[in-house]
Amino acid sequence: MKTFRVRRSVKVAGVGVGLLTLLTACPRPYPPPLPPESFNFVFPDTPGGSDLRLAAIYFEQATPTAQAAVKVLATGYIGNYGSASVNTATLSIYGENLNILKSNAACVLPFKTGELRDFQYVMVTPDTVKTCNVYFSVFRDVNGDGVPQSTEELFITQDVYSYASSAFTFSATCPDGRSTYTGSRANGWSLVRHEVLQPADTPDRFLVSMNSVPTTDLGIAIRMHAESDFLTSMGVKRGLK
Repeated sequence: MKTFRVRRSVKVAGVGVGLLTLLTACPRPYPPPLPPESFNFVFPDTPGGSDLRLAAIYFEQATPTAQAAVKVLATGYIGNYGSASVNTATLSIYGENLNILKSNAACVLPFKTGELRDFQYVMVTPDTVKTCNVYFSVFRDVNGDGVPQSTEELFITQDVYSYASSAFTFSATCPDGRSTYTGSRANGWSLVRHEVLQPADTPDRFLVSMNSVPTTDLGIAIRMHAESDFLTSMGVKRGLK
């Protein structure tokens, strides 16, 4: 009986070691890559060419040792080299690049003192939220560096792809009192649409809003246009170099 018990325990122990070896020998699976986000754009008819490009950009804040900088998150050529004229484009941003950007302390800044720093009568709920915006630009890459300069930019949009550290709402008034600015954004990444209304009974006043749209609306084309005033029309000045 002793011999049987010893042999049985050795046999069971051997099976356990074998399973442990197999388990430790199998490579651990890597997490699946984050899916990209794709955006569609429409803009006025534009002569084609190898230098016509579309870029997704963001801004890094200035530091004591460096000026504010324009950074390219994704870029692509528009149309074929032989295209006589183009007015649509598609651009994809790698999910991993967006995941990295939302942790970039030079872009993710307090919304109240960042995006709303030039406004008055500011209310943000919660007021600790931070945001980082991705902007889009159609430009002629004249100098070949892949970064839109103010002299190269053809069309922009005030719609942004925005990261928010939490869902929030806000309201504010522009310094001259002519425009009120309101909106709500979802937690995480969302497409934020810009809208300007001018009520008929107050012709010198504007209602500006920036709201996150449902993910089902991501396929709706983003309209690009020439640069114009953010608070009085469907456009904005962003201070490119």
